[in-house]
Amino acid sequence: MLKKSKKVVFSAFLLWFFISSCTNEESFAPAERGVIVEIIERGSLSRDEIVSRMNELDGGTVAQYGVEFYALTYRTQYMGRPIDTRGLIIVPQGVDRADLLMYTHGTELPSEILGANDISPSNYAGETDKNRDVRNMGLGWASAGYTVFMPDYIGYGITIGTDHPYMYMEEMFVSNMDGLLAAKQFILNNTELSYDNRLFLAGWSQGGAASLATHRFVQEQYPSEFNVLGSSHLAGPHNFERFHNDKMGRAGEEVLIMPIFSWAVYSINKFSELKRPTDQLYNYPVYDQMSSILTPSSDPEIVFKPYFRTNLLNGNDVAYETVLQRNSNHEGWLPTGKVILHHGDDDQIVPYYNSIDARDGILAAGGEVEFYTYPGGGHTSELGNFIINTTTEFNLLR
Repeated sequence: MLKKSKKVVFSAFLLWFFISSCTNEESFAPAERGVIVEIIERGSLSRDEIVSRMNELDGGTVAQYGVEFYALTYRTQYMGRPIDTRGLIIVPQGVDRADLLMYTHGTELPSEILGANDISPSNYAGETDKNRDVRNMGLGWASAGYTVFMPDYIGYGITIGTDHPYMYMEEMFVSNMDGLLAAKQFILNNTELSYDNRLFLAGWSQGGAASLATHRFVQEQYPSEFNVLGSSHLAGPHNFERFHNDKMGRAGEEVLIMPIFSWAVYSINKFSELKRPTDQLYNYPVYDQMSSILTPSSDPEIVFKPYFRTNLLNGNDVAYETVLQRNSNHEGWLPTGKVILHHGDDDQIVPYYNSIDARDGILAAGGEVEFYTYPGGGHTSELGNFIINTTTEFNLLR
């Protein structure tokens, strides 16, 4: 499949460039955003091996091809500064054209102790029991004929220990977009596949919000690089403003997802223009993402400062509310390409109304929407249906 060597390291070139630059008394120029820094071969699997690794559905219903997969290290930026991160690209064998599909994964705690290395897509090497998202969504869609790219996200993989921009879509998009550019470069320079800029997007939970946001941002900011034919989103908090204020307003109640909700508040404050001292937001010491996750209670009245909560819920915190609105992508834009929404109507983590609001908002803008409701479905129970229905929908758009 590869036209060039299966492991490409640019160290020699960079060393030469550095020496030449010093000789000419010029400053060293780092790699540009979206440029591949390293390609590492991770492995290959046959169609039958893929089916045996898929546990969310009968893989035989979607799998057709064997695959090869590689970790891509690429240059991006983090809070405006250069950083290298990784993603996994999975290439189907026996096809002539690349139908590029980016899948953005759901919430995972960013801790090595809690197994974050096992869920970072770029670390996957063919295991039968690690990384559910790679084994089911990644391998499944690649074996169905799609070239799948799965970003690790900043804060995972080789950037673990760095605060992840959890649920703040604008910052998440930067590294994910640069990953897409690197994936495109890989297809054009390292495979025999033809590619005409077609792009499919999919995601679940946090990744579902990210994939819908990416649909919007790509068509608004990178229309000459990619043509989004369709995007498919399972249980994403698309109306983030409503989701956020719903949780924040439950004073005296136990909010099931308080640790990750608190993390989202921390992240939105850090990565947006707000950047308020955390002692203005929290009733307990918060100094990084892990301390924001380790909440002393599941009651928002105990976790957050009363002035912060009251001011926000009364509509007086205009700056914060503006950020929440900007972080919500359920309305206010017209998608090019089809939007496919999926949600279980008994989801206790990300409420069903998020997908209803996205459906209604996109239809109101004149967009094309397909909405799959899974009666009695929860947050994790519908991955198999999501994979099957997304494959069917995307195949109609190819």
